[in-house]
Amino acid sequence: MNGELHQQLLITALGNGYLISGEEAVSKEMGSIDDMEVRFRNKHHTWNWSEWLKHLRQEGCQRMMLNSNSTAAAWHSSASAYIGQAAPAGVTTLGNSGESLWSAEWKLDPLRSQTKWKVTYTEQKVLDPNMKGVREFIPIAELSAMLAEVLHRTGRLAEEIEEVFWKKNFFDPALAILEGTAAVPQLCFDLPSVYSDKTRRLLNAVYKAWVFGGMGSWNDNPPYSAHLKDRQQEYDEVSAELYQTLQQCARGAVNSVVLL
Repeated sequence: MNGELHQQLLITALGNGYLISGEEAVSKEMGSIDDMEVRFRNKHHTWNWSEWLKHLRQEGCQRMMLNSNSTAAAWHSSASAYIGQAAPAGVTTLGNSGESLWSAEWKLDPLRSQTKWKVTYTEQKVLDPNMKGVREFIPIAELSAMLAEVLHRTGRLAEEIEEVFWKKNFFDPALAILEGTAAVPQLCFDLPSVYSDKTRRLLNAVYKAWVFGGMGSWNDNPPYSAHLKDRQQEYDEVSAELYQTLQQCARGAVNSVVLL
């Protein structure tokens, strides 16, 4: 999973749990840990995670929504474990005081003896409709059906180009999670209770089926295997559709409570 996408899924899901039902939004990942420090700021203030949530509530914020500007072609550039062209546009906060887009900037701290990411989310008031990004509210059942179809097709292709490892260890297990024939593994974070069981399955399936990255990923050896079978174009098309569908389902899962 792309690290920035994971972090913004975490922010959106935990933030919605806190804003909708007052659930505690404790997360070690959102604190100051050895390899990452996360902050939120506007023109006047800088907050840590818990301070920022309290500020949003005081300002009348009611929901958070994950935005994305990525396209199907971005699967080629998703090699970074943290950031890259495939990263989402940011998290939007919605409420009585209007809308704000919080966009992330990731920087490495060069003064530390060990690598540490400094992540800063900066507020931009949403005044231009072009800043709103992708906004779609597709039912979870429909998203699940879309993902299942793509997983079946990608799994067949993996088998036919003799890359059965990916079908056996990623695509088939993701389908089993999605269809309820396998136990739902624990996410890297606890999805708040405001989200349905079907949403939890969908998001877990997305995490399980995320095969994009650098060395040792679906981007690595399978393209060559597809080339040997004269299936390069099909591999590119299926991979692009899988990537786009995973992005769409992840976004749809955490945004599924926006209209409650």
